[in-house]
Amino acid sequence: MLHRNKTTAWNRPESVSTEERKTGQHILIIDDEPDICRLLQLSLVRHGYSVKYVHALRDGMQYLQTYKPDLLFLDIHLPDGSGLDALPVIKGIIPTLPIITISAYDNEMEKQKALTTGASFFLAKPFNVKSVDELLGKIKS
Repeated sequence: MLHRNKTTAWNRPESVSTEERKTGQHILIIDDEPDICRLLQLSLVRHGYSVKYVHALRDGMQYLQTYKPDLLFLDIHLPDGSGLDALPVIKGIIPTLPIITISAYDNEMEKQKALTTGASFFLAKPFNVKSVDELLGKIKS
């Protein structure tokens, strides 16, 4: 299920080419589940996005310090930290970055915390390609 904020294969960072950065279509996924990363990557690449993913919060934070993606998919529950706790830090690094939080726990309290802490959207697992496509349509509009 997709909820919008009413207010508004891991590749090393060094491998991101200048050409990719020029497109303005770069997406980072921070999720510890390889299947989720692959599903998102397949869907996003079909739409012409350049996609990178990492499986740990610390790797994602390091990536964000160096490269500025145009969109972030952030798992809320990661083995090395909380995506919810990272939201204000991420917004401090890139204030205008749209962030889609994803979680296997689809409860109202978690959704509201994500949306009030800086997430643009909340996407509950499990989701499918159609859900991602709908979300991309909302982000583009």
